Formats: sequence, structure tokens, C-alpha cells
Amino acid sequence: MKQLAPLEDAIAKVHKDLPHLPKRLTTWLVENAWWLVIIGVVLGAIGVVTTLTALTAGSLFVGSIAGAAIGGMIFVSGIVSLAVLVVTIIIEAMAIQPLKEKKKRGWDLLFLASLIGIAGSLVGALLNGPLGIITGVVWTAVGAAIGFYVLFELRIHYVGKKAAPEAEVVPPKPTKDA
Repeated sequence: MKQLAPLEDAIAKVHKDLPHLPKRLTTWLVENAWWLVIIGVVLGAIGVVTTLTALTAGSLFVGSIAGAAIGGMIFVSGIVSLAVLVVTIIIEAMAIQPLKEKKKRGWDLLFLASLIGIAGSLVGALLNGPLGIITGVVWTAVGAAIGFYVLFELRIHYVGKKAAPEAEVVPPKPTKDA
């Protein structure tokens, strides 16, 4: 995640001046993040199945009423959103074990999933036409601000948490009697 370090540092610099959540709440979130992510992954998987059904039926319905171009645009936008959802679910699932072990890698994976989700939302907004661009960008910005605020509130609990270095074996000093 070295490639994301400059972005992470820039967001952390902005975040440090914001008011912070109560310490007990952030501690609870860190302790329980792994199973909260499991719930999110399960709900996301259900969302994939639901989106497939709604996407097919919705684009056919809208296409028959508003025209094939708009139906096709909705279908393409939905496919992009679905692909982003699948990728973020996979990354979040990969974060479960490191989060359970309270390793920074788990937090890094959640940060990556957030960035991919934001990028996917912006691409989806661009595919939805002028009104979609305006509302999509606004809602993406609001969601990103809230998501990053919470994520960076938890970051302090993960920064600097690395695997303990192996103990260095030092051979005994030779004595003069030997």
C-alpha cells in the first residue's frame, strides 16, 4: 500500500484538525471492525444478486418506455456499479483477518476499498448523464467525507502496529577461562 501512502498522509493531515469521536467509541469500533466488515460483505453479496435482477428488469422497463439509449445507459452504469461492488466486497473480505488481528493491513484494505468505491461512484455518475453527474458527484462527496472521517478516526489505532520483530539471538561472550 506504499502507493497510497501520500494520499493517506494528506487526508490524515486534514483529519487531525477535525473534532474527534469519543475514545470509547473508536476503541469499540476497532475491537469490532472485523465482524462489522463481515456483515458488510454478506449484505454486499446480497446486493450483488439483487442488483443483477433489478438491473436487468429495470433497464428493460426503462428502455421500453424512454428508449433504448437510456435503457442501455442505465444498464452500462449498473454493470460498472456492480463490478465496483464485487471488487470492494473482495477487498473487504480480505481485510477481515487483519482487522481481527488489529493489523494496519486491514485498515489499508478498507482504505483501498473506499477509494475504489468512490472512483466507481464517480464513473457511474458520469454515465448517468447531466443530472446524474450533479447528484452523483454531490452524494459521492458527502459519502466520501463521512466514510473517510470514520475511517481516519480509527487509523490511530492501527498506525505503527506491525509484526513484532524476531528476537535477535546474541551468542554468549567468551570467557577468559575458555
